[in-house]
Amino acid sequence: MEEAARVSQRKRSAITFLVLLALTILEVAVSQIAGHHRAVVTALVGLAIVQGIVQIIYFMHLRWESRALRLYVLVPLAFPVIYALVLIADGIWRRLP
Repeated sequence: MEEAARVSQRKRSAITFLVLLALTILEVAVSQIAGHHRAVVTALVGLAIVQGIVQIIYFMHLRWESRALRLYVLVPLAFPVIYALVLIADGIWRRLP
């Protein structure tokens, strides 16, 4: 039983690694696209978010943890995003005539 769990964990880690590798290769390919700067940046940010989610769920093993522990880790991660959005909104508001 323990051997099967170890093999399953290795397989899961290998698949996660390959998914992250594919996302990284896709990011490099997207960054080489000329023109449409805003679309490229949006795609890169989206890919980075997906990579972060995969890392949090699988490499940090949060998928198999209790709900309380997941919230304990994920809620503080929302604060920098909220802070950045507030700063962006403030910057836009100050530049309006």
